[in-house]
Amino acid sequence: MKKIAALLLSASLLLTALPTSALAQQTKPNKMTRGEVVEFLLNAADFYNPGIKREDILKGYGKGEAREDQEVSRIEALIMLGRAFSDLPAPKGHDLRVANTSASFTDVPKWAQDEIGKLIASGVITGYPNGKLGVFDHLTKEQLITLTKRIMALEGTNPRDDYYEYVNKKWLNDSKIPAGEKSNGAFKELAKANEDRIKAIIDELVKKQNPAGSKEQKIADFYKSVFDIENRNKQGIKPIAPYLDALDKASSVKELFAASMKMENEISKGALLSFAVLGDAKDSNVNALYFFGLNTSLDKNSYVSNDEKTKKVYTNYLAKLFVLSGTDEKTAKAQAEDVYAFEKELAASTMDPQVQGNVEISYNPYTKEKFVQLFKSIDMGKYMKEFQVDKADKVIVTDVGLLNKTAEVLNEKNLDKLKAYVKATLLMNAGGSLSEDFLKLANEFEAQRFGIEGEKTNEEMAVMTTQAVMSQYLSQEFVEKYFTKEAKKDVEQMVKQFIEVYKERIQTLDWLSEATKAKAIKKLDKMTIKIGYPDQWNDSLKDVSIKTFTDGGSLFDNMVAINKEAKKQRIASLGKPVDKSSWMMSVYEVNAYYNPLNNEIVFPAGILQAPFYDIKAKHETNLGAIGMVIAHEISHAFDNLGSEFDENGNAVNWWTPEDFKKFQEKCDQVISYYDHVEVIPGVYNNGKLTVGENIADLGGMAVSLQVLSKMENPDFKAYFEGYATIWRMTMSKESAAYRSTIDPHSANKVRVNRTVSNFPEFYKAYEVTEKDAMYVAPKDRVSIW
Repeated sequence: MKKIAALLLSASLLLTALPTSALAQQTKPNKMTRGEVVEFLLNAADFYNPGIKREDILKGYGKGEAREDQEVSRIEALIMLGRAFSDLPAPKGHDLRVANTSASFTDVPKWAQDEIGKLIASGVITGYPNGKLGVFDHLTKEQLITLTKRIMALEGTNPRDDYYEYVNKKWLNDSKIPAGEKSNGAFKELAKANEDRIKAIIDELVKKQNPAGSKEQKIADFYKSVFDIENRNKQGIKPIAPYLDALDKASSVKELFAASMKMENEISKGALLSFAVLGDAKDSNVNALYFFGLNTSLDKNSYVSNDEKTKKVYTNYLAKLFVLSGTDEKTAKAQAEDVYAFEKELAASTMDPQVQGNVEISYNPYTKEKFVQLFKSIDMGKYMKEFQVDKADKVIVTDVGLLNKTAEVLNEKNLDKLKAYVKATLLMNAGGSLSEDFLKLANEFEAQRFGIEGEKTNEEMAVMTTQAVMSQYLSQEFVEKYFTKEAKKDVEQMVKQFIEVYKERIQTLDWLSEATKAKAIKKLDKMTIKIGYPDQWNDSLKDVSIKTFTDGGSLFDNMVAINKEAKKQRIASLGKPVDKSSWMMSVYEVNAYYNPLNNEIVFPAGILQAPFYDIKAKHETNLGAIGMVIAHEISHAFDNLGSEFDENGNAVNWWTPEDFKKFQEKCDQVISYYDHVEVIPGVYNNGKLTVGENIADLGGMAVSLQVLSKMENPDFKAYFEGYATIWRMTMSKESAAYRSTIDPHSANKVRVNRTVSNFPEFYKAYEVTEKDAMYVAPKDRVSIW
C-alpha cells in the first residue's frame, strides 16, 4: 500500500540545508587568481568583518609580493578565507551535528596548521577520501563559493546571505534530537505535542472500565497488549514458529508458495507476492487490482550504489533475525548474504524514484490472462484465486521491469534464496508484535544506518504503535478535545480564498492557451476540500475483537485480527466504487496532501495548530505558514505528476501539445534551479527527484503572496519568517545523506532559501542586492503558476 501511495495517490507536504545564490551564478569550474580571491572575499565578508581591508586578507610572499595574477592554490585560498572571516563561532547544535570538526589532513604544511585548524574546528572544510586536503590543487570559484556559504550559514546573522539560518539560528544551535529519533523540527515538535495529547487520552481510557466492544475498550486493551513486554517476551517466537518450520521444509517453489499462502490466510503476513486494491488511475471512481512484484527492504540506491556500510549493517541485522528464529550463526550469515544478493538483483530492475509517479510509466494494465501467462514457474491463476482476487479482469502493474524480474526469479534454481527472502520478510513484518528482542534488533539497525542516538522507552513505543494502528478511533477522541468547529470553518474559508486567487493567476498566464486555462480552472472548481476531520467516521474495526494477554489475547493476535479484517474489506471493494470520503491520514498527523485520483486537498487537524496555524497569530504569519501549506497542496494539482490527471481524478491529457511542451520546459528550469544545492557539507539536493515538490513550493508562495498583497500595509517580513520557521529541522549526517537520494522534497533549507529568492517581495522586504548571497538575477529566477 505504501508503494502505490507513493506512485499514484498523494503528493504530501512533509520534509527533508545550503542554497546556491547570487554568489553561485557561475557554475563552470574556473581557476582563480590570488587577486580574484581577495576581491571576492572583501565583498562576501564585509557584513561579518566590517572594515576588512585588502591587506588583512593578502599578506604576500617573502618581502610582501602580492602576486595577485598568480593562480591561487587551495591552501592559499583557505588561509585568506580564514583571515576574511576571523573569529568564527564554534559550531553548536545542528552545525556540530553535521560537520566533521575532528578531521585531520596529512598534507597541511606546518606554517598553515594553526589557521587550517580553526577552519576544521568550525566544520567548514572537507578533504579527499585519502585523508589529504589537496593543498597545492587549484581552487575554483565554485569551491570558494561553497566554502564561503558554509561560513555564512555558521554565522547565521544576515538574512540577505542565508535567510533560513537567519530566522532559525537560535533554534538550530539549541536543537536536540530526541532519543530514538532521526531528526527534529517544527513538524516533529508538533507531532510530539500531538503524541502527548494522544497519550493523555490513552492513559485516561486505560484507567477506566470500558464497555466490551466499545472503541474505548479496543483502544485501551490494544495499548495494554503492546505495553505488556513481559508476556510478549514469554510468548517469544511461538506465534510464527510453525510457519518458519514450513518455510524451512519447502522442497520446491510450489511448496514454498503453499507455505506462503498459508501464512497469508492465517496471519495476513509473509505472502511471497501481494496485490492491492486501489482506485484505477484511468477510472478513479472504480477500485482496481494492482500488482507490485517482489519488494526490497532498502531503497534502490542503497543496492545499486554498492554502499558497503549499508550492506554490512543490513546483512548483520538479517543474520541476527535468523539467529532469533533458531538458525545457527553460520547458516544465518549465509542466508543474510543470499537475501541481500537477491534483493540487489531485484533493485537493479526497478524504476528510478524520479519517475515513480509518472502515469505513463507506472500505469500498465494487463488482462488477467496475459498477466498469468507471464509466470512460467508458478500457477499464478491458482495463486490469484487463493488470494481471492481472481474476479478482476485486469491487473495494473506499476513497475514492468520489476514484474518481469519477479517472474524470472521465481524458479527452482533460486529456491534457497527465495526461502531465505520469505523468512526474512516474515521476521521483519511480524517481529514488531513479538518479543522485545525483535524491537531491539530493529532499533539497532536503524541507529547504525541513520546515526540515531538513544532509544525510545517501552511506553513511548506503545503509544506510537497504538496511535498508528488505532488511529480511526483515536482520531475521534482527538478532534473532540483539541480541534474546534470554528478553526475548521476559518481554514475552509482560507482555502476557498486561495483557490479563487489561483484562478486569477491562471487567467493572467502568458504561456498558457485559453483552452488549457479553462481546463485548469475547471479542475480548481471541482477540487474537493477536506479540513480537520472527516464529515463521517467509518468503523472498519467494529467486527474486530481486541484482547489483552489477561483475557487470552496478545499483541500478535490483535494485529492478525486487524490485518485480516483490513484485507477482507479491501478484497470486497474490488470492482466497487471508490469511497471518496475516506482519508489517507489520521486527523492528528502533522502533514497534508493532494490526492490526484480524487482531485482533493486534505489538511488534518494535526497540522492546523501553532506554529503552522494559530488563530491568535498575526495574519501574515499564518499566511506564510499554513497559508503556504494550503497553496502548496493546491499547486500539486498542477505539478509534473498532478498535471496528468483531470478534474475528475482520471489520468487524462487535458493539455494542448504546445502548452504541454512549454510546461515541460518550465519543469526543466525548476529542476536546474534546485539541483546540486549543498544540503550539508558534501551532500547535494537532487533537482530531478524533487521537481514536483519544488513546483508546489513555487506555486504555493506565488499564490499566498498574492493573497497577502491584497491586505492593507502587509507585513512581508512576518510572512517570510512564518514560512522559514515551519521548515526548521535538524538531523544526523547519515539521515541527511540518505534523504537526498530518496526524498521527493528538497532539503528544508533549500525549500526556504531557493524559493524565497524567486520573489521580489523578499528582495524588497530585506533590501537584498546583487552583492548578497541570497540574490538571484531576475533572468535566472523560475516560475510556473
